[in-house]
Amino acid sequence: MEDLKEDEFYKPNYSNLFNKIKDIKIPVKNEILMALLDGQWHSELDLIRITKKKQNYMGAVVLGTMVNSLNHYIKNNYLERKVINDKMYYKISDNYVGLTRAAKRYSPSVL
Repeated sequence: MEDLKEDEFYKPNYSNLFNKIKDIKIPVKNEILMALLDGQWHSELDLIRITKKKQNYMGAVVLGTMVNSLNHYIKNNYLERKVINDKMYYKISDNYVGLTRAAKRYSPSVL
């Protein structure tokens, strides 16, 4: 059997991802991430309602743009989307919920 090089397989660099998540300074994006920290699916309308407290001109297009920018900045599969009964739902990918909680210092007992 031939020896495999270490860099032949993809290994995510979690410290880089952690720092990218931690360095998000835009309040609306932080609100989106904080709402999604429970790892459950959240409707687009719920997220818009939550983020309107920080940014009045928040709508479906702005939310979709922010989700795309978070996926582009952090990782392509960071935030997942799913359409249920003609409504858009979002959640943090299961692989990154724990990392995001650590970066945002999430504590379930605080909620």
